[in-house]
Amino acid sequence: MLVVISSPTAVANEASIINSLFDEGLEVLHLRKPDIAMDEMRSLLQKIKPQYHHQISLHQHHGAADDFGIRRLHYKQPPNPQRGLKHPLASIEAPFGGMGAAVLSTSIHQLDEYIALSASYEYIFFGPVFDSISKAGYTSWLSSDFVFPVQPGRPGVIAIGGISPTNIRKVKEMKFDGAAALGTIWSKPEESIMQFKMLQKAWKEAGR
Repeated sequence: MLVVISSPTAVANEASIINSLFDEGLEVLHLRKPDIAMDEMRSLLQKIKPQYHHQISLHQHHGAADDFGIRRLHYKQPPNPQRGLKHPLASIEAPFGGMGAAVLSTSIHQLDEYIALSASYEYIFFGPVFDSISKAGYTSWLSSDFVFPVQPGRPGVIAIGGISPTNIRKVKEMKFDGAAALGTIWSKPEESIMQFKMLQKAWKEAGR
């Protein structure tokens, strides 16, 4: 699966670019806007073609999901049972909004977190796999011969961090189920569609 994560800040003609990405075959967009207000989120969603709403995962303002037919929800990190935190999935285990059960995802950065994950998650982000393009100093600790220790019955694992057309094939060799791109797509918004096409081509050629 090839995923695009939105720019955390506003981008000129952002909704138009997102629509074009979907038109070109984008499978899933993770809409991550940590500082956005609910009304701004709704305004952005209203500009995205309704037929693509079911392919959007919300990182913030999950309360907007029902109104836009969205059933993909992302949580910043899984709960830590040792700290006694309430599991965030408890309130949405049942189907909601007439759209069926939620498709849930989360992010981890250490391998021991993978073992402890709830089976409620469909997939997780793991990284940084390569040095980040969008975050200065966010570097990978993985060795060049790293292979993710996939276990049966666990959530799918999506590589994140520094994904580009030149290294995306390596993601397959590392046994990841997919790749998520951010900096490659949004560092130059005027080239977003071209960069996505290059990523998409390289991913398909890698055999996924």
